[in-house]
Amino acid sequence: MKKITAAILGCGNRGQAYGDYSFLHPDEFEIIAVADMSERARRYAAEKYGVPDNMVFADVREFVDAHIPCDIVIDATIDKAHYETAKVLLNSGYDILLEKPITAVSQQLLELQKLAVEKKRKVIICHVLRYTPYFKKIKNLINQGNIGEIINIEANEHVWISHFIESYVRGPWRSEKECGSGFLLAKSCHDIDIICWLNNATRVKAVSSFAHRALFIPENKPDGATEFCYNCPYEQNCLYSAIKLHLDFAPMAFQTYAGLIKETGKELKELSREDKLQYLMRSDYGKCAYNGGDLVDRQSVMIDFENGSTATFNLIGGTCRADRYIHIIGSKGEIEGKIGENKFILRTMDRSKNHYRYLEREYDVSEEVLENECYSGHAGGDYAIVHDLIRFLNGEGSSVSITTLEDSVTGHFVCYEAEESRRSGKTIYNRDFIKYTEMK
Repeated sequence: MKKITAAILGCGNRGQAYGDYSFLHPDEFEIIAVADMSERARRYAAEKYGVPDNMVFADVREFVDAHIPCDIVIDATIDKAHYETAKVLLNSGYDILLEKPITAVSQQLLELQKLAVEKKRKVIICHVLRYTPYFKKIKNLINQGNIGEIINIEANEHVWISHFIESYVRGPWRSEKECGSGFLLAKSCHDIDIICWLNNATRVKAVSSFAHRALFIPENKPDGATEFCYNCPYEQNCLYSAIKLHLDFAPMAFQTYAGLIKETGKELKELSREDKLQYLMRSDYGKCAYNGGDLVDRQSVMIDFENGSTATFNLIGGTCRADRYIHIIGSKGEIEGKIGENKFILRTMDRSKNHYRYLEREYDVSEEVLENECYSGHAGGDYAIVHDLIRFLNGEGSSVSITTLEDSVTGHFVCYEAEESRRSGKTIYNRDFIKYTEMK
């Protein structure tokens, strides 16, 4: 099998999540070039992956102008940069592993899809949930006819309070205007993609959605609360205290203190508690959660498919426990489980004794999930997507999970339609929406 060579564009957490596959399988995968607008980020990545100075670039233009030959470019830039960077890479003849969401603008997605076809380039989308042992097993059972034709899919994602505040209240995705994506597209285009992928024997007909921002709003701010948590009279007892979440607990410190690391040139482990406290006293991460961001914190999506099947999806930000739940009901059985447990139940009817009852079989994919320092993310999906990509590029055939740009159009359009529905209060019909965007 040919070793796949890759360049990383955007050397943050997501770019490194895929690049780190090269440490476990250096015979299969190698990072030969890196590019990032941050000098510190690109230098760190270059040192980490052993990339020479002449293969380190400041941005996508500098990279393509150097005409570096490689098998794939990992585009892990921030959401709003995906359209421009992907367009440059496609016009320069590169295949792309593109982080989700592709773009928040439907016309841009259609343009990229058309360009990829014209240039005969592969664009693989990082819908890593498809690649997890959990969802791959579920998809194979559906394809094998174990539950018959899908009647309904009920799914939800509960975003843990710390993660929600870290990323969507105080963090880089707190503003749809700044980030380029709403909560549904930024966080759960994974989940909408899963629903459309599991039910891809049919097509989406219509979408309806309701959403609100009702928890982290100024109206809920206690009287006398201050702009920053460090001097707030409610800090000691506040569930959302920046001191508790980002200083004492700090589950995503690499993100919280990225700005401080850039300012000081220190590594995260070199930052003192006082360094971090002083930073929280002046950065967005230290501000009152009730004043942060403009994204919704709850959203429900309903999908009607052409064959009469339906689906519902609930996205909730600020829960006690993070997990993804799914219940797929078919004409001959059903599948139910939580990805956080790496287990699900296959339930089928038993008609062997002249009365109706059901049989259950539990599937536990825990042993298939590679859990270690580099690849514990997304229930093994961060590792599995690179594994499948390497084999796909080597011509071994597409895995059941490979997500091309064409595959991902459906899920993204459902997100666009859901956002249009929540704003307009109307049901959005798929064909009318596509015609409308093409005309625009």
